[in-house]
Amino acid sequence: TVTAIRGHVEAGSPDLWPGGDTVVSRNSNIMIQTRSATRCALLVLAFAASLCAPAAAQNAAGRPRAGAAAATGAKSFLWKVESATGALFLAGSVHALSADIYPLSPAFERAFNSSDTLVEEIDLGEMGQLTSPMAMLGKGMYQDGHTFDQAVSKETAALVAERVKDLIPFEMLRPMKPWMVDLMLTAIELQKEGLDANLGLDKHFFDEAKQAGKRVVGLETAESQIDRLDQLPGAVQEQMLRSSLDDLVSERKNLKSIVAAWRRGDATALQQMLLTGFANYPAAYGS
Repeated sequence: TVTAIRGHVEAGSPDLWPGGDTVVSRNSNIMIQTRSATRCALLVLAFAASLCAPAAAQNAAGRPRAGAAAATGAKSFLWKVESATGALFLAGSVHALSADIYPLSPAFERAFNSSDTLVEEIDLGEMGQLTSPMAMLGKGMYQDGHTFDQAVSKETAALVAERVKDLIPFEMLRPMKPWMVDLMLTAIELQKEGLDANLGLDKHFFDEAKQAGKRVVGLETAESQIDRLDQLPGAVQEQMLRSSLDDLVSERKNLKSIVAAWRRGDATALQQMLLTGFANYPAAYGS
């Protein structure tokens, strides 16, 4: 979801938007990333994508640096909050991007370079420490004999079957809970559009932070994200899935527009594009 920030364009700094309901730590500069263009848990998005098709494994060293940077004077999806004792940069993060997004707007790199701590949705270092990611994601599978098509309406099951018929066997989804099916469908669509979690903003700055020896903090853990999804009532899980199915029809056509709006810092356009699908599913939005 798009994080709502109150603020205005700072005179003389067209690429930094100040404002927001955050607290600046004393005597420190911090860069915080919040999710913006996906509703998925970051760990699950990356892992689910790896189940569907081989990802283009790229790291900070191999990430393209060529290409046109953002236009001079353009805004970025980035806010600055400061006090007499420190500064905080709040960046809207897209979990999966394509190579042509890089290099980023200089505003992002300036914010990162002036910060001594990187705060992300989760600490991506966890992904390397997980001894059994399949066991964790096993929470997305029924263990009691239930199936996906028993858990949702016939209409929802039919819509999902139609969506995946030329991509993966529907039988692959039958053991999954609705929230896991939701994430899998999103991961498939992202890959079809050439978007890769290994090229997302989270991974980009995590790699840079590790290389620079900067402190990395996760606001949540991968396990807590998965637990939160798994604990949602079945009806809410189905609403989230239906909302995603509606979005996939329109967002696939507008995906380039969504990324372009993020790239130019157009929060209003991004909010309109991303929240439209929730209109008919208030419980999913409230979750």
